Amino acid sequence: MNPKIKKILKILAAVVIIAAVVALCVYMIPAVLSLSQPENQQKFEEFVESLGFLGILLMLFIQILQIIVAVIPGEPIELIMGLMYGTFGGLFLSLAGVLAGSAIVYFCVRKFGISFAKKYVDIEKFEKLKFLNNPSKRDSLVFILFFIPGTPKDVLTYFVPFTKMPPLRFLITATIARIPSIITSTAVGSSVSEGEFLKSIIIFAVTGILGIVGIIINNRITSSQNKHDNKSTKGITVTNEKNNRD
Repeated sequence: MNPKIKKILKILAAVVIIAAVVALCVYMIPAVLSLSQPENQQKFEEFVESLGFLGILLMLFIQILQIIVAVIPGEPIELIMGLMYGTFGGLFLSLAGVLAGSAIVYFCVRKFGISFAKKYVDIEKFEKLKFLNNPSKRDSLVFILFFIPGTPKDVLTYFVPFTKMPPLRFLITATIARIPSIITSTAVGSSVSEGEFLKSIIIFAVTGILGIVGIIINNRITSSQNKHDNKSTKGITVTNEKNNRD
């Protein structure tokens, strides 16, 4: 086959695949957003169970979509994961989605820059994360911010690619650090499915308290780090240009 024709076919195939994925995402977003309603969660759970193995793939796709489209709430999805697959089954499936979704975000941001990021997050919030441009403390702070509950993990996921943090290190950090917040949600879902409502209430209450504490810690970390860095270094500059590869 002529090399030029082969190249054109590859480009066309890529365009078709991307268009199909975008169309599927647009179609799925309203349905996923509706999962914040308890009555819709029950209906969705029954629907996924009827799909068998395809239901697992559907839940994986939805988790990936939740990472990419930051406006989609993660907790209802994680609760359903716990309801259907148990605490640890839901955890592992959620983490697989988080890993894949974070990878897509990272490489798309590195490729397309701020034009891609601003479609899904409020880039004005990047200003509060500019201290992460300091490589001496970047990695540990990224882990802490992903680890503690109540932090804006969606904004953080889109911001980190603008730093020099290597992709593999970022993906491992972002995935492992999310375990505590995800497992609390899947544990609540699993407890509800087993009829242990008191346990669910206790976990939910503790998670809420930790979330409030996490928000306070996050605000103090970002505030103190920005004050310190304003005296010594300049924050990261985010432009409309595509990021250069390392």
